[in-house]
Amino acid sequence: MDEKEIIERQLFSDTSRYDDIMDLPAHRSKAHLPMSQEDRAGQFSPFAALTGFNSLIRDTAEIYAHKKYLSAKAEAQVRQQLVYAQKTQLPVVIHYFNDHSGYYEEFQDRITNLKWERGRVFFAEHPSIAIANVESIRRNKIQKADEH
Repeated sequence: MDEKEIIERQLFSDTSRYDDIMDLPAHRSKAHLPMSQEDRAGQFSPFAALTGFNSLIRDTAEIYAHKKYLSAKAEAQVRQQLVYAQKTQLPVVIHYFNDHSGYYEEFQDRITNLKWERGRVFFAEHPSIAIANVESIRRNKIQKADEH
């Protein structure tokens, strides 16, 4: 007996004790009319009540169609840059995917907090964004010129 059959036997109990009633006709209620197939399917479909759910998924997919996903190496580099920018408190230019508009945007700000468990990066003057949406971080070129 292979592993699949063992699991199958554990999940599904032995139905042989019901052999005597398996071929009996199904009970038909005398008090209620039979339910249509469509109504029966709707009653047992858990997402039938979620009107607009498919359009919401479609709209979200359209927004994320423009998003580029970083490689593991690039993602690690961005995380390292986030930590450094938070420690130094220097203004940086954040290039990120805006999950409301569906396009990439940039702004300059200081990183005030990183909440890894929430997956968010917080700024001094801008709203927080998802760490996963940060594509790149760089120091402001004007600031670099002033330092020399």
